[in-house]
Amino acid sequence: MIDEERLEGEETEPEPELELNRDKIFGNDYGSSDFDLSTTKFSIEDSHREKRLDEIIDETVAKDLVSSLILLHPRFHRMTLPVEDGEYLKVNKSEINEIYSYVVSNLPNKPKIEIFSTLTDLYDISPEKFYESLSNTFKTELIIELRNRGYLKRRNFLF
Repeated sequence: MIDEERLEGEETEPEPELELNRDKIFGNDYGSSDFDLSTTKFSIEDSHREKRLDEIIDETVAKDLVSSLILLHPRFHRMTLPVEDGEYLKVNKSEINEIYSYVVSNLPNKPKIEIFSTLTDLYDISPEKFYESLSNTFKTELIIELRNRGYLKRRNFLF
């Protein structure tokens, strides 16, 4: 047995913490590292360019026209309204094609890029998902219009 009176006056070294005794959830040091953000730099991508005035006007006009067209179609308009607790109806692939076809056919002389952009915003669908749901004919029309505007210059297409 160890003499307890002798130990009271002496300072003892703490025992090294064994890996088995360490609590991995509460005793972790994952978030304790400091980040050096002084070397982080942000720059605008080379392919980015400011919108021209005519593109801004096209977007505004398209947004107004598309919104008014959707209001006139009861089923399409109902899909833009919240059902309950801020939840919206899911728009499936065939409905996306139907909506896009309806708007494009009623606005034949309006830019399809702005129609596409407005519909993705109006229905809160990611542009990627919306594009994937479109028929190949609509996809081709969009790509041709993008190329004619000077986008997608670095990409090679079959058509």
